[in-house]
Amino acid sequence: MSCCNPKIIDKGEEKKESLDLVCPKCKDKGTKVQTITLQSLLKECCQSEVERDIPYKFCKNSECEVVYFSSKKGHFFTKDELRVKATLKDAGLDVNVCYCFGHTRQSVLDELKSTGKTNVLDDVKVKMKDPGCFCETSNPQGNCCLGNITAWIKEAKGLIND
Repeated sequence: MSCCNPKIIDKGEEKKESLDLVCPKCKDKGTKVQTITLQSLLKECCQSEVERDIPYKFCKNSECEVVYFSSKKGHFFTKDELRVKATLKDAGLDVNVCYCFGHTRQSVLDELKSTGKTNVLDDVKVKMKDPGCFCETSNPQGNCCLGNITAWIKEAKGLIND
């Protein structure tokens, strides 16, 4: 099942795994990510440090260098250890807002400037059905990018109108 499809979540298990699990640097609560996300997106030199039997979270604080952290003291990974730039961790225009289908901030901005609108959301939604997305292994956040795309479109429209 793709991360972009609704899932049934055991709230009790989610709560138990996330108790007191905060980023060791900034104290952000983060969001749960699957081990496959870390294994897919960390540089090869860091992959052996991923422990399969402990939960990991993604730190959402854009100012924090930590990307993934666990409950194990001192066990975290920074944005320099990622193979790709993370949308929430890097404000560059070359950064993806959709990792599965290659949409960057710049490509969305260019489309808005040239046509006054963007079809990126429609494009992604169509492609999510066929061929399907693989956000768990391509997006450092480990989840669907539609929220990131929507936020960037709003911000980009503001940049154009200023």
